[in-house]
Amino acid sequence: MREVKWPYGWGRVPYDREMREKWMHLPFPVEEYEARMDRLRQRLRGLNWAGLIVHGTRDDRAAIRYLANYEDFYGGESLFVLPADGPPAFMTNAVMHSEPMHSGIQECWVPDVRCAPHPRTLVAPTTSIYDHLGDVLKERALDRAALGVSGAGKAALSNWLAGTHPSVRVEDAGGLLPGAMAVKSDAEVDVLRAAASIADAGLLALMEAVREGVSEYELAGEANRAMFAAGAEDTALPIAVGSGPRSGFKHVPPSSRKLQKGDWVYTDLGARCMGYCSDMSRNRTVGPPTDAQRRLMEDQIEVVHAVMDEAKAGSRIGDLADVAEALAQEKGVADYLYFRGHGIGTSTHVPPSFAPGSDAVLEEKMVFCFEPMLVKYGFGTACVEHMYVVRKDRCENLSTCPERFW
Repeated sequence: MREVKWPYGWGRVPYDREMREKWMHLPFPVEEYEARMDRLRQRLRGLNWAGLIVHGTRDDRAAIRYLANYEDFYGGESLFVLPADGPPAFMTNAVMHSEPMHSGIQECWVPDVRCAPHPRTLVAPTTSIYDHLGDVLKERALDRAALGVSGAGKAALSNWLAGTHPSVRVEDAGGLLPGAMAVKSDAEVDVLRAAASIADAGLLALMEAVREGVSEYELAGEANRAMFAAGAEDTALPIAVGSGPRSGFKHVPPSSRKLQKGDWVYTDLGARCMGYCSDMSRNRTVGPPTDAQRRLMEDQIEVVHAVMDEAKAGSRIGDLADVAEALAQEKGVADYLYFRGHGIGTSTHVPPSFAPGSDAVLEEKMVFCFEPMLVKYGFGTACVEHMYVVRKDRCENLSTCPERFW
C-alpha cells in the first residue's frame, strides 16, 4: 500500500479491522457475505474474467450495500473489487469530517478497507480511491487481466482503466449483479420480512389516521413516525400520498391539502431495514365509499388474488399478465389497468420486472412487490400492493396489513 500524507485532521479515529469490529453491526453473519463472494467468483471463472470492479454512489447504492454492507451517508464514490481468486477489497471517499468512522465504515465487513478524502473537502490533491484501486489491482495481480466493470460510474471507470492500465481488458458486467441479487437466501428473506412488517406499520398508521380535516402532510407524518418506531433505518422511497382528485395520479408527494368527506386516499410507501427495502400500497375513502369507489377497489383486489393464485416458481410473467388482463376485461376496467410489479432487495427495483408480454420466469426465493393498479384520472387509484417470496408451489405474502379499510 502506498505511503500517503493525509490532509489536516484526517482519520484521527483509527478505522483498521480491529477497531471496526468493535462497532460492527451486520444484518447477517460474515459467512453470508462470503457465500455471495463464492457464488460471484464461480460466475467470474465461468466468464474467464480475473475479477470484478463495482462502482457505487449514494444514488446507486444497492450493489455496494449487497456486497460490502456499506451505506454512503455523505455522497461520494465507492469501489468494490472482487478477484476470481483472492480476497475482496473496498474503497470509498464518502467520508464526512475527515473521519471514516464518522461515516459508517465500521459497518463494512470487508477486512481490506481503504478510505480517501472526498474531493470537495480538499485544498490540495492527495491520495484518491483510484490511487487505492491501482494499488489493489497490482497487489491482486489484476493489472493485466480481464475485469468485469459495473455500476453507475462504469463508463468513467472504464476510461480510467484504459488510461492507466492499458493491459486490462474491460468487460461490461452490468447484468451480472442484478441476476445474482434477484434470488435471495433464507437470511435475506427474513430481513425482507422484517422490512415488510415495518411498512405494514406505516400503512396501518396512515390508513387509520384518515378522517376529515387531516392534511396529507399529517398522514405522511403518521406513517413515517410508525415506520421509524418499528425499526426503519430510512425510507425506501419518497412517500406518496394523494387525496381527492390528486389520488388519480397515483404517485404524488403529500401536500397541505386537507381531507374532505368522500375523498379517495392513496399511499405508496416503504422502509429500509438493515439495507433491505419494502414497498407497499393501500387505499381507502374518507367515510364509506360510493358504489363506484367500492367497485374499483374490489376489482383491483380481485386482480391481485387471481394472479397470485397462479404464481409460483416457474411461472412466466407474461402469462400472469394475461390472467390480469382477462379479468380486467371481464370487470370492464381494462382501460384503467397497469400490470406492474418488481423485484426488491437492497434497492426497490431488482429483477424480475412485471410487464405484459415478459418472458421472465419466477424463480424460487425471488422476492417481489406486485402492484397491478387501476388508475382512473380524476377519480382515484386502486392499488393494494403486497410483497411476496416465490416458493415452489405458491407465492408467500410477506405483508400483514389489511387490504380493506372500507
